[in-house]
Amino acid sequence: MNTAIEAGLISKTELTFFRDLPGFKGARHFELEPIGDDPEGVFARLRCSDPVTTQGGQVLENLALLVMSPGVLWHDYEVGIDELTVEQLGISKAEDVLIIAIVHPRDPLSSSTANLYSPIVVNRVNGLADQLVPALSEREVGWSVRTPFPTEEGE
Repeated sequence: MNTAIEAGLISKTELTFFRDLPGFKGARHFELEPIGDDPEGVFARLRCSDPVTTQGGQVLENLALLVMSPGVLWHDYEVGIDELTVEQLGISKAEDVLIIAIVHPRDPLSSSTANLYSPIVVNRVNGLADQLVPALSEREVGWSVRTPFPTEEGE
């Protein structure tokens, strides 16, 4: 399913990851909740309801990540989803897919970065999700794990 991902807004959803979120052993069940007053938005909290162990062995009881809909800021952002991921997540049509990216927040927010190299693919219909690693290197896909937020001059 190699299709351009549209800038979809994030709505409140319970997610079950096909496998542990990379780097967080046991992280499979999450709630995706938009930040702010709107029921749908660009930024959201991805809050894990499972006890999680990091690669360093630290136990986290309240893992929460800042995520966003990357197509809103990066208008040329496209992701090719391989057939195995489509099958594992039960995706039947492109409109059912939501792509979100993990944000590495900084102060001010405009100096933050987003992981556009390995986005999270969500099936909006059944709530199944997985973090996609589309290539062996960032150079192959043209996006970085730490892609800087666009500036007005760079848009």
